[in-house]
Amino acid sequence: MKLEVCFLLMITSISNNGKASLESFAPANAHVLFEDTTKSSDASCYRPCKFNVKPRRCHYSFIVEPTVLENGRTSISINGMTPGPPINVCVNDVVVVEVKNKIPNEDISIHWHGIEQKGTPYMDGVPMVTQCPISYETTYKYAFIASSPGTYFYHADSVAHQSDGVYGSLIVNQPQPLEPHSALYDYDRSNENTIMFAAKFPELLTGNLEDVGRKVPNALVINEYEEDVFKLFVIPGFAYKLRLINAIAIECPVVVSIDQHEMLVIATDGKPVKPLAAKSVLLYPGERMDVVVRASQEVGGYWLNARGTGACAGLSTNTMLIYSGFNYTAMLHDDLNSVVSEPNLSPPVYGQQLDSLQDSSTHQKIRPVYLGIDRNVIKFKETDNDFRYISDAIPKRPFFPASLSLQDTGVVQINGKNFLYPNSPILLSPRGVKTESQCYVGEETRDKDPQCLQILKAFEGELLEIALVNEGFIFGSNESYTFHLHGYPMYVVATGQNADNKPLSKEEFYNLDAEHKINRNLITPPIKDTIVVQNKGYTIVRVKIDKGGSWLLECRSCGQALPAAVLINVPQTLPKTITSLLSKCGSFRPPDVLLN
Repeated sequence: MKLEVCFLLMITSISNNGKASLESFAPANAHVLFEDTTKSSDASCYRPCKFNVKPRRCHYSFIVEPTVLENGRTSISINGMTPGPPINVCVNDVVVVEVKNKIPNEDISIHWHGIEQKGTPYMDGVPMVTQCPISYETTYKYAFIASSPGTYFYHADSVAHQSDGVYGSLIVNQPQPLEPHSALYDYDRSNENTIMFAAKFPELLTGNLEDVGRKVPNALVINEYEEDVFKLFVIPGFAYKLRLINAIAIECPVVVSIDQHEMLVIATDGKPVKPLAAKSVLLYPGERMDVVVRASQEVGGYWLNARGTGACAGLSTNTMLIYSGFNYTAMLHDDLNSVVSEPNLSPPVYGQQLDSLQDSSTHQKIRPVYLGIDRNVIKFKETDNDFRYISDAIPKRPFFPASLSLQDTGVVQINGKNFLYPNSPILLSPRGVKTESQCYVGEETRDKDPQCLQILKAFEGELLEIALVNEGFIFGSNESYTFHLHGYPMYVVATGQNADNKPLSKEEFYNLDAEHKINRNLITPPIKDTIVVQNKGYTIVRVKIDKGGSWLLECRSCGQALPAAVLINVPQTLPKTITSLLSKCGSFRPPDVLLN
């Protein structure tokens, strides 16, 4: 009889908790994201995630301001610390972050890197696209549902602000039985075993009037530990899940290895993959990777080594992997600059080499899109340029941003254009965006200006196949470019380089494809939000347009002079009940628009 009563109580409990489905937080109700809809909400959302339990409302308050840290370094901090406060939540929790800007004479916004913003496109954190910038001494409230488990992070939209310290981890956990690789590790302590790599500069980039694109970092750091050493403690014989995050805003890939230990890669950019053993792994800016490390060696202390490449070439940093019972004081006496990682003859594993767990094959019709990326020098006569302030009342005249004339090495462009931020947030008030500032992918030659609001028009239900081609014609370029797509996952179906390191034109690319020299993985492509396009090479991704919004495909690390990005614009009508809750830009206009 007692067993029957217990069984009935269990069924009743599951039934009642089942009412707390995701629909309880559906964005159709404008106020639901701004009110506490859970009875069990408390200050801490880092907890074991369970089934049939109501999601929590996880509230954070960020104050972003200039700070002198304990090590004497000046930075832009969040609540006096950098990285900022870690966000650890369970899947389907509502994350609410109030951001107060206390950086004098600076506007900011926060992007939630990898969060797809299902139902909340206005919370993506891109100024003049999805929101108005957060002005000095004002507060902006972000609210979104942590709809997908995985390793993510947040950072300032500005490369300078992120480089100066405005970033932090964002981990979305789920009940352990749902973790596809939970049998491979014993411990997943996201608050202790999340490792963030950052680059430090000799001076603040924020507010710097010089060309910050020419400034190079002078140090790599892990979790902001510079003079001291960050430590990972493990128990012999047990396996640990480590979450690696490249939080560097410039083109600075990082190679990671652990002395005498092998890593098992189990996820990239928050999405699980078929496990792959690796001696070392390579993370490009914005990429994340989950790896499993087993403490199978002799009890002792070992170095986790991070080596910078690209703009961080020659820089390195270390973390200690310490077995319990080992006295690591001797390691602290070592000169960290003399620590040399073990020779590794095999190339590092990186995200685009991996295979996803799910079958992604589809017979849906695709729409091909070509994006040619190259560094170009814009040639023009100053007599052809009108440098006067041009208002709405004056007819449009030729305009070339001053940064173009100051660049002796050119600027990175997509299809021969640089991105121009709109004069009004295009998601919130599309009718307020000037039509003459817009140009469309595939039709760029119709616009003579080198900079425009470059739009890729798309519609829900479409399947785009985007070919990003690093053409490499100018200056004998050897640059690779990292791209991040907001809002949608990318299915990386092909990655390659041209033979003999030769430049790759649009015609040559299509010839390679017609000759079946480009091999596509249409069954198990890795699912990513951050990808790299190798020098004189290509990366082909497929994007399923399953929701409306205005989503950037951007190369944040392509240089500080002018943005390189494309806006995927999908028709989206927001209810007035939503737009009325969001802040208004007033008379704000970004510098590019004021000059244009």
